[in-house]
Amino acid sequence: MDRFIGSGASDAHVKTHPEQQQEQGGALPRSGGPDRLLLRHAEETLFARYAAIRLESLAGNAAANSFYEACGWRHAGRLQGESPAKVEYVKNASAD
Repeated sequence: MDRFIGSGASDAHVKTHPEQQQEQGGALPRSGGPDRLLLRHAEETLFARYAAIRLESLAGNAAANSFYEACGWRHAGRLQGESPAKVEYVKNASAD
């Protein structure tokens, strides 16, 4: 996971497929849906090593940002100098 996170692969995908980021719209996934299960697994894996974790999301991706907030992530602000515009979310192990 660390290798993927530090690889820049997700940023490269976003830059080459921006249309996918806006197509997501609609309702939040169900409480036991695969999106939440995958996020929960990633959180558990990272919390085994870190007390706090962060993620970046496109600022205009309202569906994803609402999803993260519904899953207990706290909006930490807009990232400066990023293109496309991104926001940061943080979560502490104690909040889980």
